[in-house]
Amino acid sequence: MPQTSTTVPVTELADAVTCPVLFPGSAEYDLARRLWNADIDRRPAAIVRVRDAHDVSATLRWSTANGFPVTVRSGGHNLAGTAAMDGAVQIDTRLIDRIEVDEESGLISVGGGCNWGQVDRACEGTGLVVPAGVVSHTGVAGLTLGGGFGYLARVHGATVDHLESIEVVVADGAILEVNADSHPDLFRAMKGAGHNYGVATRFTFRAQKLAGLATVRLALFAAADRRAILQRFSERAIGMPAEVGTYLRLYRAPEFWTQIPKEHRGEPLVSVATIRYGDPADEPAATAAIFEGFEPIYLDVRTMPHVTLQHQTDDEFRYGLRHYWKHTFIEELTDEVIDTLIEHADRYPGRTLNSSAYISHQVMCPFEIIAGPGTAREQGDDALPSGRVLNYSANIGADWEYPSEKAALVAWAREFSDALSPVGAGTYINFTSVQGDDAVARAVYGEKYEALAAAKRRYDPENVFRRGLVDLSDPGDDAGAGE
Repeated sequence: MPQTSTTVPVTELADAVTCPVLFPGSAEYDLARRLWNADIDRRPAAIVRVRDAHDVSATLRWSTANGFPVTVRSGGHNLAGTAAMDGAVQIDTRLIDRIEVDEESGLISVGGGCNWGQVDRACEGTGLVVPAGVVSHTGVAGLTLGGGFGYLARVHGATVDHLESIEVVVADGAILEVNADSHPDLFRAMKGAGHNYGVATRFTFRAQKLAGLATVRLALFAAADRRAILQRFSERAIGMPAEVGTYLRLYRAPEFWTQIPKEHRGEPLVSVATIRYGDPADEPAATAAIFEGFEPIYLDVRTMPHVTLQHQTDDEFRYGLRHYWKHTFIEELTDEVIDTLIEHADRYPGRTLNSSAYISHQVMCPFEIIAGPGTAREQGDDALPSGRVLNYSANIGADWEYPSEKAALVAWAREFSDALSPVGAGTYINFTSVQGDDAVARAVYGEKYEALAAAKRRYDPENVFRRGLVDLSDPGDDAGAGE
């Protein structure tokens, strides 16, 4: 990005656009700059509340011409806080929130500033669904541009697998409609690495038919059963029917959990949850392979509509908490890996952050494993790595409220991640807590890195969108970038 003189006061930006602009000191500024990860506290020079792609274009042209760096904000859920930068112009897309559901065609048009709760509620009663994440206040743009995985991933794949087109404003201010036929190189790049190329102002998804209600079975098991439960999970979770998602968590039960026997309060336990879509009457037989032979210390089964399920962890992942996460994919849960998981989960230096969440059962969880499809992802027309067997998605979560708690928790998460590195295979870009460099980008995107870097050079040669989660501006051979 050209570093021109910034002697022009940022307040002049208000005259260059027709939408609201917030500056430090205004009544709405502090609320507007607030991000989901409370550990991120940055002060943009201006927050431009764009209403459409033309507002975005005008903001980009003015900012680049006058030497102001630019960031982009939708839901604000980015762990690394790349939506905000001190002294930058923030393009806030949350007012671009129009949703159109065409039940006949199955196409859903979603404004770039929407969150997933808005999409789920717009689809409610139609029998249609766009596979997405697990927290309703997550932004559509951020999750989609990083790939997008949630409760429906085993049966329907990633969110980007259902993306038909994107309206995007690129670095020079041009407004492009990108799809498989128009700017296909940019379309492929934005489906998984999209934080690096422009401002997405509209998405068009092809919805899927929703396969009935969601039945959630949650069982808590005592510390003595953890190894056996993990071994069972290793043996059977991958082979569960596609409509069943299986989640295992390791944590310490709070002392105040009166719903479990007294002798287990304050002690380590393992939580196993299955989420099955379809006829609730068929759920017990469909999920039995995970639970049979073990006696839980707590068991609860609930059936609910998908739109209700999508809100179940909103309180657990509420605004105001601070986060540092590490993530990796694991191909096999060997006995050695299981030992590592239990050992490091037991070292967690944090404390219970009580919530009303049902899936995770009233606790922020330091470690979670999600069973994958058990097959290698095919060579998709997107940025997501292919050929990698994503058997288990392993999430290490350090979460806290007060700054004095941070150091020990971050150190624990890094040590845990380092211990898993010999068996880890890449990461999910949306769970990145620190903005990565070129090396991280190569590790995340694998064999697709070169094509992504070529698209970056074509559509953002000056690296205007340098606040992506990784750096794709690596110079190199531009061959093949001229589609």
